[in-house]
Amino acid sequence: MSYAPKNAETTAAHRVRPGDKRAVEDLLRAMLECEYRRHAATDAHVSALGGLGHEETLRTLGKAREAGLVRQDVQGWILTDTGRALAVRIMRAHRLTETDLARNSSVPAAEWHGRAHEAEHTLTADEVDALADTLGHPRFDPHGDPIPTREGGFPEPEGQPLLSWAEGREGVISHIEDEPPRLFARVAEQGIFAGMRFTRLPTGGGAGEGCALSIEGETVRLPAELAGLIRVRMPLTDEGLVPPEARRLSAVPHGRAAEVLTLLPGCIGAERSRLLDLGFVPGSRVERVLESPLHGPVAYRVRGTLIALRGTQAAQVLVRPLL
Repeated sequence: MSYAPKNAETTAAHRVRPGDKRAVEDLLRAMLECEYRRHAATDAHVSALGGLGHEETLRTLGKAREAGLVRQDVQGWILTDTGRALAVRIMRAHRLTETDLARNSSVPAAEWHGRAHEAEHTLTADEVDALADTLGHPRFDPHGDPIPTREGGFPEPEGQPLLSWAEGREGVISHIEDEPPRLFARVAEQGIFAGMRFTRLPTGGGAGEGCALSIEGETVRLPAELAGLIRVRMPLTDEGLVPPEARRLSAVPHGRAAEVLTLLPGCIGAERSRLLDLGFVPGSRVERVLESPLHGPVAYRVRGTLIALRGTQAAQVLVRPLL
């Protein structure tokens, strides 16, 4: 696969008027997504993935063609080498920024997409490469979306739609589509993130009614519109299975103790570091010892110290109850 040099990318980008820059870049990223998904970049597909209306999409495609970034054939639109290089830089900036936010900040998951969308239009190619170096060249972002290499290569797609997964079968969430953002936010509110282990539970209904999951010790019901955002795969040999007795720490009754198994994939950034520093590491014994009124923070004893956690924090700790 050919790859346009940075000076060619810069020259072509300068042919785009400043007022059209964001729309053109959104369109190029949408076309690269079409390429990755192996379907033609038709007007409708590009419009849907780029978040632009039909008329705005056609206008922007015309601007991109004038700049030498796209061309058209009988099946749809195609990125030129220069357009693809720019699209790769935009996509890498977006997904690396989301990865950085997940690992190194306390920004809520529902805000990652918006912040990354701003960053993708401002980071230079050198800044994107430096961010990739700092993060250790991750292959997938926090949603499970593939991050292209600086040469434009992609890891192979993983998994299958959740709604096609057999009931009673154990698996791992490999990808959660983050567009439209309002639907992804609802999935994040349920505490569901890529990397979580689950079993699909019997419901007796059709795929149009959604599904139920036992996910990291908790039962969750998802309507079809949210389940449709999720792709899943078989567990790897080193991922193991969730013990049937596993529970979230938030579900451990007052006065009872448990052994910490792991922190969930949704526990990220500064919050993950804080919990690990406080002693919530695999093998630690933790006891629920003090309740607050009105569903306030709960005090847990871990490694001889009382630690107050909110319910949302305790729900990120997977434990095995002790007798």
